[in-house]
Amino acid sequence: MSFLLHLLLTAHLLEYRQAPVGAPLHVRLTTTVGSYASKVGSPVRAVLIAPVLVDGQTLVPAGAIVSGRVKSVKRVGWGIVHETAAIGLDFTSLTLPSGDVVPLSSRVAQVDNGRERVTRNGVIVGARSTGSLCYRTSGYIRTALQWEIHAALAAWIIKTMIVQLPEAEIYYPAGVELTLKLTQPLALDADAVESDQRPVRLSLVERVNIDPLLEELPYRTYAAPNRPSDIVNVLFLGTREELSTAFEAAGWLQAHTSTVRSGIHQIRAVAEGRGYRQAPMSSLFVNNVQPDVSWEKGFNDASKRDHIRIWRQPELWHGRELWLGAATRDVDFAFFRPGQRLTHRVERNVDHERDKIVDDLVFTNCVDAVDRLERAAVPRLIQNATGDFMATDARVAVLRLNNCRAPRLASETEDQEPLPVHGGKLQRFVRREILSMRSDVLRTNVYYRAYEGTRWVIEAAIRRHRRQHAEPELPPDPSVLLERAQNTTAQPAGSP
Repeated sequence: MSFLLHLLLTAHLLEYRQAPVGAPLHVRLTTTVGSYASKVGSPVRAVLIAPVLVDGQTLVPAGAIVSGRVKSVKRVGWGIVHETAAIGLDFTSLTLPSGDVVPLSSRVAQVDNGRERVTRNGVIVGARSTGSLCYRTSGYIRTALQWEIHAALAAWIIKTMIVQLPEAEIYYPAGVELTLKLTQPLALDADAVESDQRPVRLSLVERVNIDPLLEELPYRTYAAPNRPSDIVNVLFLGTREELSTAFEAAGWLQAHTSTVRSGIHQIRAVAEGRGYRQAPMSSLFVNNVQPDVSWEKGFNDASKRDHIRIWRQPELWHGRELWLGAATRDVDFAFFRPGQRLTHRVERNVDHERDKIVDDLVFTNCVDAVDRLERAAVPRLIQNATGDFMATDARVAVLRLNNCRAPRLASETEDQEPLPVHGGKLQRFVRREILSMRSDVLRTNVYYRAYEGTRWVIEAAIRRHRRQHAEPELPPDPSVLLERAQNTTAQPAGSP
């Protein structure tokens, strides 16, 4: 009897797949939302841009639609009541490609590459516009110029005409990417889950033929003078045109070359607390050659971006051009590091960025085949040229591109009419003066400046201590994942 019950229970569990609480859902907005014009109860929709996997199996394929509503809004308006904006999004249903609709319990966990912070309840809180670096710096200058009429006039000109405050309202157009996290388990009937429509893996013959090539290709980039840096973790098979089409469709932009003009633009973006979506990248080399092309995806925070440097290889593989890519995600600024006084700090698990690129390009339908191949010579924990630890499962993602005549674009939207970003010029000017006055009264004094400086020093020391004593987490070994997948149901043919 107990055996029969066990058999029935096992059969029942096999009919369902379940994602646990905390499982991430990577989505891209298809409707615009903003704190200035969105209303509580307004519908909001987004598309899943990466599949939800459970034990290597696809639970929800990319392309599924998540729907919900705006649950709360706090606008800055004239700046009399609020200094910062906030908006809460509640995604409550999931529409599968089959058309089936299932309930969803989730919260917003992150605005990808955004300057806004997300509370534990999933509410998105905007940055204080008068908290930008340039405005705080001008505050020190204005403090030194006080109590004299001409100096006060000069201070007002600096504050109003020269220093540009970032937009105080939150505004997310279609195409902005969010990360949601489940707050309740998501269980789906296995019969209702369609097989993943992702590209097929390389054939066995292709895998055997490409292995010797992978052994010969370099797996590290180098920074001058000959300092080992990022891991080469992506290999593209295709032409330059196919590569450009895929990245452009996925919403990535080519990085600007490093010039005086781009340098000034980057300094202003940092000082004014806004994004620079085509910021230059530092020079890295493969075989003493700089990248042929560099792509990045940012939003409204200059300290965060997804990015990849790509090198064309002289050899061909079965008539196809080969392109090596080194992908990492910048997550913050870092100061006084080896080689540069100011650089970016990268996310420790570089496999996340490798998989981000795979998911983004697969979503465009510009990829025919995807595989992840192991490289025995690659260590699973290394440091880049600026001292950041980088952990990896040592695999390289191989993407075979197509000509992509009708790509699926990252800019697809369901908006019928544009949503206003903010009020008119008069309201923006008055709001600017009110916010500036509020900030000056509260913060432009020796007591707040002393507190602010002390807090910066303490927070920087705490972050440095945590980084130095943190145990680097290694991604799971690919063989373990493979064994886990083999112990469950067979992997769908289209899953990489």
